[in-house]
Amino acid sequence: MTIAQSTKPFSSDVTVTLKRLVALLEEDETDDYGILQPSQSAFKLAMRLVIDAYEAMGNTFLKASVSTDEQGGIRLTWSKQAIDGEVRLVCPANANQKAYLYHELKDDYAVEHDVTAFILVQWLEWLNQA
Repeated sequence: MTIAQSTKPFSSDVTVTLKRLVALLEEDETDDYGILQPSQSAFKLAMRLVIDAYEAMGNTFLKASVSTDEQGGIRLTWSKQAIDGEVRLVCPANANQKAYLYHELKDDYAVEHDVTAFILVQWLEWLNQA
């Protein structure tokens, strides 16, 4: 018996998110609006939080859109269009600044200033269940 293998590459939501983060490093350093590449501290923090969250969540981890801000910080956004909800992780460019997590569902929103992988997992699971 022969088992056919798919020629389509494996692509989980965490793989997509990690590839998007790495792609930020390949951007031009700057453009007319500011810095395009993330700072090393923002990149390391984002990678650590995503990997730790994935290890806790497994296949329930949702893919995130990623971008940099004008100073080299990283923003990861997980969203569910159907319910008008999102979780946004902001990793600042400067290692002396603290990351924060923004979450919203319709008109209800708040900011978490104590960001850990555990807190990120809680809000991503909240979004999954909404």
